[in-house]
Amino acid sequence: MALKKRLTEEDEDQLREWLGKPDAGFELLFKASTQGYNPATFHQLCDNKGPTVTVAYNAIGWVFGGYASQPWTSKGGAWVIAPESFLFRLSNANKFDPLKFPNGTTGHCLYHHQGYGPTFGGGHDFSAFTGTYAANNANFVNAGGHGNIGTSYGVGMGHNINSFCGGNLNYLDVEVYSIGKREVKEDGEPIEKMMLQEGKEWRKVHWSDEERERLKQQVAGYKPRPGMSVSQANVLLVGQVGSGKSSFFNTINSIYKGRVSSQAMAGSQPHSLTTRYRTYEVRGERGGETLCFRLCDTMGLEDANTGLDLDDLPYLLDGNVPDRYQFNAAVNISPATPGFKNMAGMKDRTHCVALALDICNISVMPQGAMDKIKTIYNKALKRGIPSVVLLTKVDKACEFVADDLTLVYRSRFILEKVQEVSEKLGLPEYHIFPVQNYSKQTCLDNQIDIMALSALAQILGFADDYLDEHYEALATENLEKLNVKE
Repeated sequence: MALKKRLTEEDEDQLREWLGKPDAGFELLFKASTQGYNPATFHQLCDNKGPTVTVAYNAIGWVFGGYASQPWTSKGGAWVIAPESFLFRLSNANKFDPLKFPNGTTGHCLYHHQGYGPTFGGGHDFSAFTGTYAANNANFVNAGGHGNIGTSYGVGMGHNINSFCGGNLNYLDVEVYSIGKREVKEDGEPIEKMMLQEGKEWRKVHWSDEERERLKQQVAGYKPRPGMSVSQANVLLVGQVGSGKSSFFNTINSIYKGRVSSQAMAGSQPHSLTTRYRTYEVRGERGGETLCFRLCDTMGLEDANTGLDLDDLPYLLDGNVPDRYQFNAAVNISPATPGFKNMAGMKDRTHCVALALDICNISVMPQGAMDKIKTIYNKALKRGIPSVVLLTKVDKACEFVADDLTLVYRSRFILEKVQEVSEKLGLPEYHIFPVQNYSKQTCLDNQIDIMALSALAQILGFADDYLDEHYEALATENLEKLNVKE
């Protein structure tokens, strides 16, 4: 008898968004309510089947589970490295309420043991079942499951087993799905549904070698408005931990160095790798003159009381903070901070703010994190400082784009994310730039370069708009009226 899956189309669409695979299909491999809560059966049916999704349905209407980016095996107790794995909630008491719990570890992502069902995390953040329990056929069963959210998954988010599954591990069912390709209908879906027709791109870009060189020269030739005491435009990079703000500098730096560079610390960790304020400069060539802009990197935003403190933000915007300042969670920036620039002028100020957001997390970003982004945007807005959004990791948001970056502006999904960010922040869509930073590449890629240079060229243009707007104040040296400390 064929197994009947409980996963709804709405659930599947949400999983596709988190996975960055708009054409993903889900094949039911294991169904505990029919086949029993038996680790041996689970491993027999699910081992070595590639990445899988485990979905649990409990007695009070919650739907939750985990994505394993590496295949299950029947080892006698082994931790598996699978950094792209995550836990999730789809429904809360029969109400669709999706929430993603990202992986915050490297070595304790999955636990493989022949006596355990699907098990995630070093503290067994979620272990679906242990021991053997019979098929329950629409009854509820406690199958020895375990939840300890926050040990390896959802680190720093402030969530626990109650926000994961309502604190209830009495199951109506547990299902495990393999991930393949969604069946393509005769009318051309889902590709037609996901991609705009060629020539109908929502933003026009030329993807040629000549365009890359033109943009590279345009950015290298940028100079702030003549007659001002500003020799370099200052762009403040702000974003959640892991959003790719430091990697954006590395990408720009790579373009001008002619090789993939990692001068700024970047990677995937639960806490910010950036602990100092850095005002990075880029040189047109090794040993050559610095270009007329600086990319100013800050500590990453975190959900808990760690990461960049928003009370420090006004001093960053107003240029009071010295290069290489060490952020300290226990002590805020103040005029007593060593190296504090009491007489900061327009040359020290932030001229444009670039907010880096992981495009895959927009819809599931915790409200507290989105509130921090809004606060940063509003503080900049009060000073008249323009802001942009760098929507990073577009290759993970759409499988078609991952295969061919030139399709980025034909992707309906990426357009929807641009529109969603615009609506949430009140920022015009032309201030939002999809980008892909260098991460796994070891050689330069023209398409990555064109996207990054296009974004930076616009950013520098907005910085010039800010300087033009304040030209009168600069000319009269009346900078006091620009101070709006909070």
